Amino acid sequence: MNAILLTISIFMNLVSYGIVRSAFCKKEVGSNCDLHLFNAASSLLSMAALAIVCLAGSSLSRPSLYTVLLGIVFGLCTALCALLNMKALESGPLSYTNVIVSCSMVIPALSGMILYQETVSFWQLAGVLLMIASFLCAVDNKNTSSGASLKWLLYCLGAFLFSGSVGILQKVHQSSPHRDELGIFLIIAFGVSAIFSSLSALLSKKRGETITVLSGHKLRSLLICSVLSGIGIALCNQINMYLAGAMDAILFYPVVNGASMILTAAAGILLWRERLTVRQWSGLCMGGAAILLLCGIL
Repeated sequence: MNAILLTISIFMNLVSYGIVRSAFCKKEVGSNCDLHLFNAASSLLSMAALAIVCLAGSSLSRPSLYTVLLGIVFGLCTALCALLNMKALESGPLSYTNVIVSCSMVIPALSGMILYQETVSFWQLAGVLLMIASFLCAVDNKNTSSGASLKWLLYCLGAFLFSGSVGILQKVHQSSPHRDELGIFLIIAFGVSAIFSSLSALLSKKRGETITVLSGHKLRSLLICSVLSGIGIALCNQINMYLAGAMDAILFYPVVNGASMILTAAAGILLWRERLTVRQWSGLCMGGAAILLLCGIL
């Protein structure tokens, strides 16, 4: 059952967080206000989708103070990760952006050993090292067609840190006595993300930035992409929160991020004609081999 949920999560992450967001950021975004509005709308729809799921499953309950406080921190990290990720997608290539952000799996994966004394086999450790090597190979400075820049790299590194923080918070909550409050935890988190992004949009507008996505075909794109992204990310987070508590961190995080890295790179090649060098192709092959090791094939 965990394997099926993991597959669904990877696919939904590819579509809602990778393809849809990249398409919107590259084609429709004209200012930071647009990014904040898109993130606010996506977060609000994620919150609504999660509330419906909880009501349907009769799992909506009054949260503990622990869940509320951790949910607020989780929401802020989620909002900042999404914003920095979209800024990176706006200014750089989808495949390489996802490769760097996917490296954040190292943070929560290793936290499982440090905080919860999870056991790690020799082959799983080799898989983590091979995955890191694949990330290093995937970033090739000789590829001048990638559109990468120092600004893009800084956005990626920021998304990397907040994405890793999100992973740790998932594990911390699902390893606590309040793990049954998963649904309301995510509802609080996305509510905080929506409020934070809305306030950020207002501040950007006061600083003189224009809003370009509330009229014409851009408004239609905003609505469609927000729905696809918001609902997809909500369900993906619901699954990931469950799996974070049901699977060892050394297995769950590398597989989710590694598979997403490979599939997103493929999407970048097919949809946006991003070209990979021999070194980058080698990196993707190593990533696939790493996933097999992390799944305990050997």
